[in-house]
Amino acid sequence: MSFCTAISCMDGRVQLPVIRFLQKRFAKAYVDLITEAGPIRILAEQTDRLKVESIHQRLEISVKYHSSQNLAVVGHYDCAGNPVGKEEQKIQIKESIRLLKKQFPQLNIIGLWVDENWQVNELK
Repeated sequence: MSFCTAISCMDGRVQLPVIRFLQKRFAKAYVDLITEAGPIRILAEQTDRLKVESIHQRLEISVKYHSSQNLAVVGHYDCAGNPVGKEEQKIQIKESIRLLKKQFPQLNIIGLWVDENWQVNELK
């Protein structure tokens, strides 16, 4: 089986676009979804240790048991769990990636932004 992983918002509007994008981007059959309300804020701020540790534990399962080597960190338009603008979310995505690379240096990590049309855009 071939897996990749996404840390994404629980908002159901982003799930299918992100899954489809990642299946093509990484040529994988399955996407393990780690969801929270506003996960990029949680990861970037690092103030809620229980949630950060929970995300890390779930990512470890994806890596260990599903051999995931690719991770996407996802922000999106109209996020109820992280009601800040696109530019602030991009900063949070980049900070989340920076912090996750410390814990999971073996992973190829990308950032994604899902816009108001539910189109997935890879951050550069």
